[in-house]
Amino acid sequence: MAKRISSKERKELKQPDEFVSFWTHAAERANRFAQERRRSLIMGSTMLVTVVIGSIVFANISERHAKTATDTLARIERMSTAELRPEGAPATKPDGSPLSDDGVPHFKTEKERAGATLKELDAFISTSGNPLRNEARLQRGPLLLSLGRADEAVSTYQELLGGRLDDRLRFLAHEGLGYALEAKGDLPGAVAAFEKLGEDAAAFKATGFYKDRADFQKARIAELRGNAEDAKKLYREVLDKNPTTSLREEITNRLAVLDLEHR
Repeated sequence: MAKRISSKERKELKQPDEFVSFWTHAAERANRFAQERRRSLIMGSTMLVTVVIGSIVFANISERHAKTATDTLARIERMSTAELRPEGAPATKPDGSPLSDDGVPHFKTEKERAGATLKELDAFISTSGNPLRNEARLQRGPLLLSLGRADEAVSTYQELLGGRLDDRLRFLAHEGLGYALEAKGDLPGAVAAFEKLGEDAAAFKATGFYKDRADFQKARIAELRGNAEDAKKLYREVLDKNPTTSLREEITNRLAVLDLEHR
């Protein structure tokens, strides 16, 4: 059961990296970088699960049907992270040759890209007999959050969690719900959602990626609650247990921010 968060802790959750010291500006820059990485990690986790679960689905349904769905979702994922081409950006490479065609459209802003990707994703979800519908629904969350539509992201994750999900998808849906509730400002709810990750990982005896993420969020909860020393200890435990974890860069960034803040 999630602990009640005080008004002081609520303030810390909203602005965990603000402090008054010589290092203020440095820490704020580091925090902005870490927040950008966090959004990338959310999207990265949904893309990874598509590959993992997609391969399982592929083995259990007709080859042609599975390949079509997997290829379509993979294209949508590439579109969601396609390089932005702002107004006035060069139309050719420095040597004058045309820009490479990666098979997806490019947009001027992140908002335009997210909106267009969400439209294609929703069309994919509505496809009859789609074997990857839940994987696609899971990926709606990060797009909605990037568009500032936290309420819709919360609803998307809650609807997913109310249905039948693979254990790994359930884990990622709980994590996404935590981020969505945090973005919405429901901080006690966010903490409760993140605390579910440990239970989810234990339920299917997860190791590697999923276990690391559960432990990472445990550390982040400690950080958000203002328990810097506990957070640093937990972050370092993740690195000690798995030095090659995919979260290594993110954890290193978080530790750097905490060290700057508490000198």
